[in-house]
Amino acid sequence: MSESEEQARFFVRTWAEAVLRQAARARTIRRTAEQDSRNCDRMEDWSPPLHVLEENFRNQWAEEHQLIWAAHQLERWDARLCRERGQQPRPEDPFLKTIRDALEHLDEVNFANGQAVAPPILTKRDKYIGRALRDLSGGVLDLALGGGTLVGGILPQAIEERGLQAVRAVEEELAEEQLDEYAALLHADERDPDLEQLLGRITAYYEHPERLAAPFDQGGTIDAD
Repeated sequence: MSESEEQARFFVRTWAEAVLRQAARARTIRRTAEQDSRNCDRMEDWSPPLHVLEENFRNQWAEEHQLIWAAHQLERWDARLCRERGQQPRPEDPFLKTIRDALEHLDEVNFANGQAVAPPILTKRDKYIGRALRDLSGGVLDLALGGGTLVGGILPQAIEERGLQAVRAVEEELAEEQLDEYAALLHADERDPDLEQLLGRITAYYEHPERLAAPFDQGGTIDAD
């Protein structure tokens, strides 16, 4: 495995784990925000005050934004790993990329009626500002949160499943590599008599579980007699 392939696999695993970790954080804050909102509507003495709901909204916005960013990074590194292996990368999710781009450049656009809106195109430069927003349905991004989707309308289940698939794939590869290394170690006994003797002792030891209480003799070696 080349160093580039090894690093690409490292980042696939890194961002896949980040997706799962971030998905759990986003799911937790969504549930908290929904529960606090329902309790606030009851207008009881124990109902949370308005500032708690506002804090929940800010937290949820940030956590969901970071989840989308992590998912986008996972997609990019998965494509890089495929290229390093001479494989065809899976098709890029255009909706995920559009939402990610819209969020990245949110500070450049206009806002009206609780929505992010691309500015009018008055100059040549203006057509590049808010370009991702124009690709969304209606050309706007709703700032409201809630329901079963993330900001922008992305399904969180799809992102979590992709992260889980990537983590499993990398872990299976690592497990196979460990088995290959162990197989190479076993075959090394043909060239190393001392190693052959040691492996024989280990095998004999584990064939007799009753010796687990005292696996070593006083000389520090396995007693396989």
